[in-house]
Amino acid sequence: MSGTLLVLLRRTLITMLVLIAWICIGLVVLWNWPTGFHTVVTAIGRSVSGLRLEHITVDGQTVPFLAGGGQNNPLEMERAPVLLLHGWGTSKEAMMGQMRWLAPSRRVVAPDLPGFGDNPFPAGAKPLDADGYIRWIEAFRVATNLGRVDVVGESMGGALAAAYAAAYPKSVRRLVLESPAGLLPPKINPFMREVADGGNPLDISSDADLDRVLRLCFVNPPPVPAPFRRFLVARAVERRAMLAAMVESIRPFLLDGNASRLAAISAPTLVIFGAQDQITDPSLLQPYVRGIRGAEGLILPEAGHVIFHDAPAATQQALMGFLDP
Repeated sequence: MSGTLLVLLRRTLITMLVLIAWICIGLVVLWNWPTGFHTVVTAIGRSVSGLRLEHITVDGQTVPFLAGGGQNNPLEMERAPVLLLHGWGTSKEAMMGQMRWLAPSRRVVAPDLPGFGDNPFPAGAKPLDADGYIRWIEAFRVATNLGRVDVVGESMGGALAAAYAAAYPKSVRRLVLESPAGLLPPKINPFMREVADGGNPLDISSDADLDRVLRLCFVNPPPVPAPFRRFLVARAVERRAMLAAMVESIRPFLLDGNASRLAAISAPTLVIFGAQDQITDPSLLQPYVRGIRGAEGLILPEAGHVIFHDAPAATQQALMGFLDP
């Protein structure tokens, strides 16, 4: 072997070792920097899902949202865009999995609702009540030039989606409600009893609280890396006072605010619950189906509150089959 080749091999090996060292250093830094870890992981998740982070101004405030599709796909000319609304305490990122299912054939958008994710209320601003959120959703739809939309809402987002469809029937083509709150259930489970008594079972102020909430939400809670856990707990603690005020502002609506609204919904509607839901009791399915004219109902036996995590294949089949009959 010539001396020149040995020199080249040595230089290549050194370059590789330096690169590996920098990667290791970067991983160590990220692991000990929760905010940076969250930023990198969510950026990777967006990229893998084929989604984009975009911003738009709504009511004078810059709003971040995830977007997919919109790439001149011929199918998008035939299918309505989908507006996805996340649940309490989460953010637009919670809807990435469902957006990935839908984005190949239509435009999809998921905003951070006011007070959540990267869309906190301005300093001194009062939390929105249900009607404030409903008006905000319509303002977001208009600002993003979505036209008539299909709306998919989960948990609190499901309750708001139903109320939105009732208030703005011309804006909604089809409606999917996943584990929606917003009505008194025939069976009041411990979670809903605590909410009715003035508590907040989703309050997080410690790592143990995070574990408790994860067990409430999922049949099989997903693993949460340590840096991400630290980020979630720190953000919850930072916003705890505001979240407490938000709970009080929207509590009446989440308990029974849709009782008088369902009859006004004209969009074809699919309501889905997980049989093992510990938050919005699955007995809520029947009041929703009875209250919305022509609504379809589905119970997923293997799922808890977050149906698209616990039963992704069944949720995807139901969602795609309903939106694209």
